[in-house]
Amino acid sequence: MRPWATGLRPGAVVAAAGLLSLTLLVAAEVRAAASGLVILLQSGSASAGERRCLTRIREELVAGGFEVAIVDSGPKVDPSSIADAIERQPGSVATIALLGDPELGPSELWILDRLAGQAEVRRIAAPSNDPAHVPEVLAIRTIELLRASALKLLVESNQPPAPAAVSPVPDPSLARGLGPDRRETVGLEAGLAVLQSLHGPGPAAVPVGRLRVTLGGPVFSRLTLAGLGTRPRVTTPLGAADIDQNLGLFEIGVVFRRQRRVRPVITVGAGALYVRSDGDGVFPYQGNQDRGWAALFDCGLGLVALASARFALVFEIHAALAAPHPVVRFAGADAATIGKPALLGSWTFLTWL
Repeated sequence: MRPWATGLRPGAVVAAAGLLSLTLLVAAEVRAAASGLVILLQSGSASAGERRCLTRIREELVAGGFEVAIVDSGPKVDPSSIADAIERQPGSVATIALLGDPELGPSELWILDRLAGQAEVRRIAAPSNDPAHVPEVLAIRTIELLRASALKLLVESNQPPAPAAVSPVPDPSLARGLGPDRRETVGLEAGLAVLQSLHGPGPAAVPVGRLRVTLGGPVFSRLTLAGLGTRPRVTTPLGAADIDQNLGLFEIGVVFRRQRRVRPVITVGAGALYVRSDGDGVFPYQGNQDRGWAALFDCGLGLVALASARFALVFEIHAALAAPHPVVRFAGADAATIGKPALLGSWTFLTWL
């Protein structure tokens, strides 16, 4: 016969001892977590049945390691008054009140449980099929409920803390106060633009000014005026003419990457183009002056480079189309067409008011 064939194996003995030790350790930890004041509310006019239930609950809680105090709930025994009395005991880990007499009719135990870290009201109905054992049943259910809350608190307290969320590295421009803020509401731009029409006169350098208003988020509106600049000359064998070009636009734009120092911009707009020509004819032709207006439609791309929280440099290039196209003619022959289409490149200095 093999050794230990009729008795306990050594491994089973060790396992049982380990399990018992672990159980005792957990029970001790739960008892430590559950240590705290439990308040039992009892009215001075409580019946004998109510007092027996509360006394049995108190004995069970004390045996379970809780500190128990009995507090007078007051003369009123209606549910609203009992609920108010329960809430007036903030220093306890749990507050218990019995509504009704189990020996006379339906009754219910109310427990305000604060052990799990968050106050929660629990309700235990008294059994009606065995009135003699109601105090014992309510006492056991109460201690089990509070022990379960204490165990939950113990488990949550022993869990490793959740890893902290990694904060994104802030953009250096934000660290220097360059991000969008409430001051970016109204801005003024001033600078220089170069206007060149395909099949038109030479490039014209014109001052440009803009008024910018933020509409919300990345969207803004803008009024652009450009003119009173150089007057390119159109020269033909029949004569020459100096061309003066002025324009005004109302634009809607969108700014991208508003948290960055360099921000792309797109715009669309519409407005008017004013053209004036001063001609000189070669004999026998005679020069004359002419002027006219045309509608102007525009779209643009650009970059806004922030120099500080209030100042920025803006570079943009636009394509514009005039309708109808102003035409410069000599003796009935077309010498130049303006705005079919025209390109405009601008460099401006932006400041927020």
